[in-house]
Amino acid sequence: MTGARRGREGWWSRWATGARYEVARWPLWRWDQNVRYLTKSFLHRPDPATPEDAAYWAAQRAWQARRMVKTTTATRDAWHLSAAGDLMWLRDGYESFLSPELARRMGRADLLVANLETPVDPQRPVKRWVYETLHYNAPPAYLDALAAARAGRPTALSVCNNHALDQGLDGLSATRQQVEARGIACVGGPQAGDAVTHLRAGELSIAIVGLTFGVNGVAPGAPLPAGIPCAQFGDPRADRGWDRIAALLAQARAHDPDLLIVAPHWGYEYEYWPDAAMRADAHTLMSLGSDVILGTSPHVLQPVEVVSIDGWDATCPAQVTRGGPPRGGVIAYSLGNLATIMPTLPCTVGALLHGWWRRDARGIAQPVALAADPTLTGRAFGARWLDARTITLDEHLLSPTTTLPAGPHVLHARAMLYPLYMPPRPRQEPPT
Repeated sequence: MTGARRGREGWWSRWATGARYEVARWPLWRWDQNVRYLTKSFLHRPDPATPEDAAYWAAQRAWQARRMVKTTTATRDAWHLSAAGDLMWLRDGYESFLSPELARRMGRADLLVANLETPVDPQRPVKRWVYETLHYNAPPAYLDALAAARAGRPTALSVCNNHALDQGLDGLSATRQQVEARGIACVGGPQAGDAVTHLRAGELSIAIVGLTFGVNGVAPGAPLPAGIPCAQFGDPRADRGWDRIAALLAQARAHDPDLLIVAPHWGYEYEYWPDAAMRADAHTLMSLGSDVILGTSPHVLQPVEVVSIDGWDATCPAQVTRGGPPRGGVIAYSLGNLATIMPTLPCTVGALLHGWWRRDARGIAQPVALAADPTLTGRAFGARWLDARTITLDEHLLSPTTTLPAGPHVLHARAMLYPLYMPPRPRQEPPT
């Protein structure tokens, strides 16, 4: 590619990436903004926005490669958390959307956390050929498939996201009931207190707090259900409401959990790299008491960050002070889509993030290793035309019958998840 062409494509990509509907909220008649946003959904900027951002992520990844990459010694007998991204509306194929191999990997962790970005209300089925974007609703088979993969092991789904009210307040209540009926903890709901969930997973007690940037069809500042707290993270012009967030985290801390997980539905769609404002807000969440942040909403992968809290590791590029014993924190800014029918390659590549924790001499749970299983989702992997399915990237890479090139998916996964993902060596055929 010539320098002139690269420059033109860079300008075009920056122009498109600057369209952030989450904060601008332009009316439908603004065709110019709509074109920018549509372009953004197909043309993703591959590099951080500033040289400072690029330098920071290079340092963070080099540190992770030295300290956090999974080893057998680090993970043996350690507590295991798995986290995934957005479970979106699929139109069809809900009952078998997980490949057997992905279901097996999801079933191993002591706790699995994901974002349920669709109501599940059996009384309001979405007609097969209806344009569904503003009124998602999935059948209970979606939850059944996930529950079967977990086989009764502790699982939590957050419904604190922009689709929470797609089927109204009654739909939100029904969704919470459907989730809990399958033994899955639900984070978020219509009532005050629903946004905070406590559970026990293995040897650790866990608190989870759900938050969302906004809710479809609800104007900024308009009242929301008490159990769907809203905070416009990453928008320097907005009042985040830190006092209210601090109160939520204090409520979660009241039971003295070993780990406090915050599950924010935040960030800007189709952007790979959280900017300085987003990172600052994430670090503020850490300073207020969170130990793990599992972000969703951008629909593409974003990097994983490790934070040193109160001097846990002086060599870590990210340092946060909150006043307490030293400990490590983990931030997954976006794990992409776990299940979707969005068509672009970056929107089909997600990740199942694995983290391992072990108590130190003071009894504090500390992160000891991280790893990532990239996933592929979409209709290309379903048995029928409209079916959507999610498989591991390893399955796709090693499949002897695949017709979809695996190389671009591998390159994208490595670019966003390095050093937590290194692809397996392709299957070697025996000599003839």
